Amino acid sequence: MDIVDVTVHVDETLSPQKMQELEDAVRQEACVVTACCSKIDPHLLSVTYDPDCTNSAAVLHKVQSQGVHAELLGL
Repeated sequence: MDIVDVTVHVDETLSPQKMQELEDAVRQEACVVTACCSKIDPHLLSVTYDPDCTNSAAVLHKVQSQGVHAELLGL
């Protein structure tokens, strides 16, 4: 299995609990391997996924569907 990492920047400042909820929501997607908030910058969410069954646009859509403004970094 190939895996791809993407970094998502969340515009809002979320509480640690809300960021954990966002991580959990993204992690529940079938093709997502991991989702974790940066300890250095709480606006950054690192997501690892299987590109054979999803893509970065779908990951971003999942984040945005949780009611936050976000964009992909480095693409």
